[in-house]
Amino acid sequence: MTGIDENVGMDPALKAELQGACNRVGKDLLPTMQERKAAAARTDRRREEHARRFGIQDVTLEAVRESRRGP
Repeated sequence: MTGIDENVGMDPALKAELQGACNRVGKDLLPTMQERKAAAARTDRRREEHARRFGIQDVTLEAVRESRRGP
């Protein structure tokens, strides 16, 4: 695969950002500290927005507990 399919139905700006990130990873270029901090800030904003919309989700904790119980 050389790029993101054109018919994905994704926001063009997000698609361009994702393609750029894929290209950098393909060239073994690590993100700069500024890019890492910006990504972490975006993740935090999305997490906060998700919590406002849907409440705190504890699905992961329950999945871990269930996996430890065994068959």
